[in-house]
Order: sequence, then structure tokens, then C-alpha cells
Amino acid sequence: MAGRIPKSFIDDLINRTDIVEVIERRITLKRAGKNYQACCPFHNEKTPSFSVSPDKQFYYCFGCGATGNAVSFVMEYDGLEFVDAIEDLAHAQGLEVPREASSQQPQRQWDHDYYQLMEKTAQFYQQQLKQPKFRERVVTYLKDRGVSGEIARDYGLGYAPDEWHSLQALFGHDQSINKALVDCGMLIEKDSNRYDRFRDRLMFPIRDRRGRVIAFGGRVIDKGEPKYLNSPETEIFHKGQELYGLYEMRQFQRKSEWAVVVEGYMDVVALAQFGIRNAVATLGTATSSTHIQQLFRVCPKIVFCFDGDRAGRDAALRALNHSLPQVRDNRDIRFMFLPDGEDPDTQVRRIGAEQFTQDALKSPSIFEFLLDYLRGQVDMDTFEGPGQLANLAKPFLALIADAIHRERFIQQLAMQVGLSETKLNQLLLGADSSSGQEQSTQHHGHSQHSSPKRELGVPLTNVSQLTPIRRAITLLLHQPQLVTQLPPSDWLANLNQAGNEILRQMIEILRNDPNISVGAIIEHWRGSSIQQHLLKLANEEILTPESGQAQELSDILARLEKSYKEQRFTELQQRSQRGPLSTEEKQEYQSLLLELSH
Repeated sequence: MAGRIPKSFIDDLINRTDIVEVIERRITLKRAGKNYQACCPFHNEKTPSFSVSPDKQFYYCFGCGATGNAVSFVMEYDGLEFVDAIEDLAHAQGLEVPREASSQQPQRQWDHDYYQLMEKTAQFYQQQLKQPKFRERVVTYLKDRGVSGEIARDYGLGYAPDEWHSLQALFGHDQSINKALVDCGMLIEKDSNRYDRFRDRLMFPIRDRRGRVIAFGGRVIDKGEPKYLNSPETEIFHKGQELYGLYEMRQFQRKSEWAVVVEGYMDVVALAQFGIRNAVATLGTATSSTHIQQLFRVCPKIVFCFDGDRAGRDAALRALNHSLPQVRDNRDIRFMFLPDGEDPDTQVRRIGAEQFTQDALKSPSIFEFLLDYLRGQVDMDTFEGPGQLANLAKPFLALIADAIHRERFIQQLAMQVGLSETKLNQLLLGADSSSGQEQSTQHHGHSQHSSPKRELGVPLTNVSQLTPIRRAITLLLHQPQLVTQLPPSDWLANLNQAGNEILRQMIEILRNDPNISVGAIIEHWRGSSIQQHLLKLANEEILTPESGQAQELSDILARLEKSYKEQRFTELQQRSQRGPLSTEEKQEYQSLLLELSH
């Protein structure tokens, strides 16, 4: 639904949520002193290095550096987006997620819960497989396709009866419910008449990342057109944002090494039948950047599986354009092309799951496919061919966000074109090799880390060398209640020191709620480079005894205030050299001169 989730609700939700309970529902934790331990769910290890702090309400892995609060864990472990993770945690607390009204798009209030309607519909379709009048025909079709009862159950397969009003018979003739079914795409409304969209079809429920049924795909069993019929776009279903089989893949195995993207529902089900439970399908639309980002949240390698014909090559090219900006270190994208006349269903039956998996994992990388595609567009045996190849590559180079991969691709391209890397860089990027490399490295650093600009005073690698501001932030992260002992600090907004604004914001947050958890504090900076800095500081060891931390923080703020007064005194001195000071500025100058001279 429209509207932002209020920040106050997110703070309250994180404070209510016990991160230990959230994580224990997913992995086994063992008590280790005041914290809990486990083998990290985000990388392979034999010795536990994953620590959960109930006091600070966040986790940290000393092996891979994974860290965050309850929201972060649910996002990473369950592969959810931020809003979905908030809704998941809220549901566990029995809370409804409120939304702020938007001036551009007013909040939509549902008369009926769309998700409940869709879930009941899915259950109805599944029950039809058990009805004697449908069972023999539909179940025989599934058996002929090699689909077992276990796979049919895991993917929630069902059957839509060859009737015009089966859903109205199920839900009754309440006009508001029928209208909601129209809005969900399950009924078609035409000339004041409403009837079932799906009739006499094998039904594939499409689930979102939380497992909620949001749409359906229907396949004809005998003959008929169209062969596949999909739900239309609705308020809860957006084709470019969902992948069929992703939820089922995650249910079978939380962390996969790779995923294969195929075209149709039956391809996903057929591969699952052969033990390949990491297949997903786009929903009648081209692969989008959102699809790729979702998959990279759950695995480091994506294999796109296409038919070997012209249509498959065209689909691969569209996927290529969305994939190139997503390539990073530890991310692998490959393109697998099947023999003519084969699809994943027939291919896996012909060669078996083991060979299919080997072929997928050894398929050409995204850059190998790109070079092969570009070479296929020109005649390299002609004088003009190499130059045409370089020019064709130029727009693709602009899509490669990762500097290292871009340089490696230019290196391979230079070998094909017969020019030096320096010359090719100069011609394609308008810079000499060294400056181009430096610029691309800077660009890469910016895109990857959102330009931290040393907000917290020192680079992330020197986290132990704390400036006064970083030390103050660290103390507040460890003991938020210390804020109650601090005097007013409005001057922080004008202090010219790295991190002053973060410290000021943190003090403001804590003054409003001194009992807020560390996880909730850090949540205020989600999505920014500051978040990772704060998570590092929250894991810093505080050597000062707890009884002395209030005095240390007070001393730091006093030194910072003195620095601000010296800064302001200098500003007024410089200001006086440009012209007369105002009466207020003169009074401030005299006051500062008197105070700083003692």
C-alpha cells in the first residue's frame, strides 16, 4: 500500500523485537557469557564466530564481518526487502504496519485482505486435484509430465475448474468481495458481469518473498490458447519485481551457491523434480534489475538459461543490459544456451540433473558472452572489423559499474582489436590509461561505499584510532542513557569537525528516547555509508569502567565545545577584517575573548 512507514513505528518495533528470538527461529544459538553464539549463517565455517548481543540488540560475525540488527538479519537471511522485513517482524509482534499519507498518492484502504483472498483461492485450486471428477485427468497429466505428489505439494499446484463462476461459488455473492477478486485479477468484469479469469487450467501459485500468494499462472492441460495465462498487474503483484519459485527455493535451502533463471513455470517444477531446487522463472516479462538484485541477496552466482534460437539470444541480450551494472566482486553471472528444440524440462530429462548442473556452472561468463556477441556483429577479417568491434563495445562499457571488471574487459577487448590498453582507454573513455584507471577506481569506490567522506573522523580501516567525536559516539552506542547527563549542545550543529552532525543527530534521537536499543539507533542510518561505521563502533571494546564513562563523555563534550568556541572566535576575527562587526557579534567576540583567555 502507498505511504511511508513512520520512523517512530520502526524504532518502536525494533525496541519490542528480541533479536535473539528472531535469530533462534532460524538458526540454533548457544549461550556464551552474556551473548549468544553460532556458526555464521552467511559464510561457511566450522568454529562459531557469529555473536548475538541481547543487550545491544544486534549481531556481529568476527569471520565475515556480517553485522546488523533484527531488520538486517531478516533481510539477509530471508532475502527480503526492507519493507517486507518490517512487515514480517511486525506480524510476529501482532502489529499492523501504519503508513503515512502521501500527498502524491493517497493511501489505499482495502475492504478485504487481498492476501487472505489469494491464499483461500490457492487452497481451493489445490483441493480440486482431490475431486474425483477432475483427479484422473489432471493428476494423470502431472504424472505424464513426471511431476510427483511431493513436488506438486511443495509448489502448491492446483486446478481451476472449467467453470465460469467457481470462485463466486466459493466466496459467495458479496459485492465487495467480488470487487476485491476483480482487483486481485482473479475475476474479470465485463458488461456488469463477473467471471473467473482462469478456467480448466493447471494452476501455479506465485508467492512473494514472504510466502504470500500474490498471483497465479495457469497452463492449459490439453489444447487451447494461450498456452500460459498469467495474472495481470495488481496492487499486490508487479511482474518486474517477482520471481516464480524464489520463495520455494528459499524454503528448500536457505543459502544456495547458485540459481538458474528459466522461462516458464513447468521448467522450474521439472528441474525441482530432478533435484535442482534452485530454479526460478520470470513472469512473462524480461529479466529486470530488481530480479537480479533479489537473486544476489540469496546466492553469489546466477545462470540465465535460454533457448538456443534467435528469441533466446534476444532475451539474453536484454538480460545482459540489466546484468552488467550488477556485476561486483564475488558475483558471477553466466549465460547457458540450450540446443535447438530443447527447453530445461526436456534437456534435464535427456542428460540428467548432474550433467545439467555441470553445463550450467561451466557456461560462458557474462563477459565471455558479451565478447562473443560483439564479434558476431562484425567481420573481424576486414580492415574495418576491429574498429567496429571497439565502437560496438563502447555503450556496454558504460554499463559496467565495477572498475576492476571494466579494466579486465578493456584488456580482453584490446587484444581483439589489436590496440594497446592505453590507446583503447584513450579512444573509448577519453582519457589516458593511468588517469582513466584512477578515475574508474574512484568511481568504483564511490558507487560501492557511497563516499563516506570520513564522516566519523578516521578511515574505516583505522577504527581503533578514535577521534573525540568517534569516542563520544561509541560511548553513546554502548550506554544510550548517558545522554540524560549531558548539557544542551546546540553548538554541535556548527562545529567544523568530521562526524559532528552524526553526533548531534544521535544525541537528539537519544534525548527523545534514552531507552532505545543500539539496533534501533543504527537503523536511523540504514542505506547510508554511516550505518557500517556505526556498526563497527558498536563492536568497539570500551576499556573505561562503566562507572567512569559518564565523566569521560562529559569531558569529551566539554573539549568539543571549547573547540567550537575557538572556531567561532577565529571566524569573528576574520569577519572583523572584512568590515565592522554588528553589536551582537561584538558582544559575542568580547565574551569569547574573556572566556578563552582564562
